[in-house]
Amino acid sequence: MKKLRMNLADSSYDIIIEENGLYHLNEYLLNIYTNKNIYIITDTNVFPLYGHKLKRILTSFDVKFVIVDAGEKSKSFLTYQNVLQQLVDLNIRRDEMLIALGGGVVGDLTGFIAATLYRGLPFIQIPTSLLSQMDSSIGGKTGIDFYGRKNIVGAFKQPQFVLIDPTTLTTLPEIEFKSGMGELIKHACIGDKVLLEKLMLKPLITEEIIEASLKVKKGVVELDPFDKKERMYLNFGHTFGHIIELEQNLKHGIAVSKGMLMAIKFGIDLGITKVETFNKLMQILKIYDIDTSIPDYRQYVTKTIYDKKNLAGKLRFIFITDFGDVFSKEFSEEELVHGCINQTI
Repeated sequence: MKKLRMNLADSSYDIIIEENGLYHLNEYLLNIYTNKNIYIITDTNVFPLYGHKLKRILTSFDVKFVIVDAGEKSKSFLTYQNVLQQLVDLNIRRDEMLIALGGGVVGDLTGFIAATLYRGLPFIQIPTSLLSQMDSSIGGKTGIDFYGRKNIVGAFKQPQFVLIDPTTLTTLPEIEFKSGMGELIKHACIGDKVLLEKLMLKPLITEEIIEASLKVKKGVVELDPFDKKERMYLNFGHTFGHIIELEQNLKHGIAVSKGMLMAIKFGIDLGITKVETFNKLMQILKIYDIDTSIPDYRQYVTKTIYDKKNLAGKLRFIFITDFGDVFSKEFSEEELVHGCINQTI
């Protein structure tokens, strides 16, 4: 077992990484929760795998399930409203616990519900996909998609704790594993050269590998919980990635992988990124059979103006000069439309 502590001013919590950790969930909950009812939000893929198992494990609690359709389409106002209605019909109370059991979609949706229903409910994250274990289950970002834009409506809501059981990865489809590897590789690119070299050897995804990846995100979130400065480094690959994810209906981590390559191309053309980083990242992605075909980033730069990270007409792009050396560069809308892109053509 590995344990990390997310140390935040107003809401610190444990991240437990443990093989077969699901079997200890009842004990972990008894340490922090004294009420009887627990409401588990999961999806149509995950419930058949783990729903009945958790009900048998949680012997000290009265467990109720709300099941949503699997897939990105459930990060919508319609699903949000339907889940709220079901929870209210189940007579959920303000101090009762929600559990997000699933991948990033379920985690983001459940966190947003926890942030907004009754102006706040406690919740815990049990991520079952590599993507959510690597990234979205920690840090407190929640949200849903709206108007063709990803995660544009949301809130910051930290969980009570996060339980990561690597054995859940054994039921993961290959495409979901590749998606999770995209975020893992991103963390290595921006914050852990040792981890990057380990990934070149295609190791098993163990407690140690998950811990190393999460340490990168943990360190950044603790510096900047509300995404004003350093936490934006975690958006490496996301500015382009979010756009092509929705346009091409790609899995998130695969879109981020392409977005990282596009950001490196952009940085090379601006003279701020080492040329050799592009080929090395291509090599690593190919080790994991992640599609490395990318569109011309210049066709997408103006579309980034509508990204949720656009602050009063200023957009920050995340670049690396080299692996482990990450920074942000700010552009005005005018520069993006008429300036830097014309200089790189």
